[in-house]
Amino acid sequence: MARDHQAIHFRCAQPPTPNPDKYREELLDAYLFVEDADALYAEYSALGVEFSRALANMPWQSREFVVKDCDGRLLAFGANL
Repeated sequence: MARDHQAIHFRCAQPPTPNPDKYREELLDAYLFVEDADALYAEYSALGVEFSRALANMPWQSREFVVKDCDGRLLAFGANL
């Protein structure tokens, strides 16, 4: 997948072992830093993208959301507050 001169390459692999210090129900496959999380969230909303976590300010000083891609991978997008 590519956007704005950035590319991400995925490979087939066994799912990772869950980290007990991370959210039990949310094992992310990738985290992508973006300039404007609000604008990207609005764009994805208009396209009907499936969100597994809505846009919100997080305790670690980021504004982020999580989408589920067509293969079920969880991709988080976040911007610094």
